Amino acid sequence: MHATHAGDVWIYRNNGPFTFHPKVYLFRNGEQADLAVGSGNLTAGGLFTNYEAFLAASLDLTRPQDASLLAGIEAVLDGWAGPQRGLCYPLTPELLEQLTATGLVRDEAQLAAMQRFQRAAGPAIQAGGEQARAAVAIAEPLFISVPVPPAPVIVTPQQAQAEAPETPGPDAVVAPHLEAVPVQMGGYSSFAITLANTDVGVGQTTPGTSRRSPEVFIPLVAFDYSPAFWGFPDLFTADEQWNNAHPQYRRSGYGKMDRYGVPMRIGTMQQVNMFFNPRKKDFRLRNEALRSLGDVGDVLLVQAVDPSNGFVYDVHVAPQGSVLYDELLPRCNIEVGHGSEKSFGYF
Repeated sequence: MHATHAGDVWIYRNNGPFTFHPKVYLFRNGEQADLAVGSGNLTAGGLFTNYEAFLAASLDLTRPQDASLLAGIEAVLDGWAGPQRGLCYPLTPELLEQLTATGLVRDEAQLAAMQRFQRAAGPAIQAGGEQARAAVAIAEPLFISVPVPPAPVIVTPQQAQAEAPETPGPDAVVAPHLEAVPVQMGGYSSFAITLANTDVGVGQTTPGTSRRSPEVFIPLVAFDYSPAFWGFPDLFTADEQWNNAHPQYRRSGYGKMDRYGVPMRIGTMQQVNMFFNPRKKDFRLRNEALRSLGDVGDVLLVQAVDPSNGFVYDVHVAPQGSVLYDELLPRCNIEVGHGSEKSFGYF
């Protein structure tokens, strides 16, 4: 949220796992500008009673270097306070009603009541709330999610030396690829994986034959890394008929589990079905728009987003050679192995 010199208020939101967090206070006239950049919100706590830090500067606009600095600052502020469909809107009574209706704006009494209810209800509220939101059809969300470059991975010289593989001797036995990586139950907001022909191909094309089911395959080694990212098992339902017919197929205590109608934004709003099948030894996302999104070798990006606008995942494909591809490919740093050329990563 940014207030201009004319008193306008703008609402800026990237509806992904990104936080709009800058605090810039700028006061100016024709000859001087006072600038404060820091951690505090425009509240009593942020300005007076919290532990905060600010850098303050007074600019003499008759000096070319100060005027140039001010011009750069104002250009950034103008970028955050200009109409951008899906990202930035001027605050109006109508927009405020929309923000309130979607739960993006709540008063302190509502927040306190929600916190009390969440503490009392426990994990069940998350599952119930997401299932309820999945049933809400919104033709066009107010805010969209725009990918941003991932944070760089910093490796110190000591880490690089410690992680460097030893050169095997002539009689060394190379260990096989591990069956699965340790389960990590949370902390990730994005998943990226390279696409193979099984993900984007359609199978037989002979006249009279059926196309292969539109499914993107997530290898179990990737699924095991963070099942919570996919809502497993809390948001899945057991396929009791299948499980009763195939009692011999269970994995980690689970038989076949399904999650139907997961709202995802794949260019437009889509319903995606998720399948966990211990017999097939993979986790699948079924949707034609998803299958048709990319080509072999592209990188699929799935981002968990705020579900208040009607979808819970935002999906993009980075084509080979694109800027986003160059940013995402290093994130796909875990090999699937077992003859598969696919690699993936969570972040």
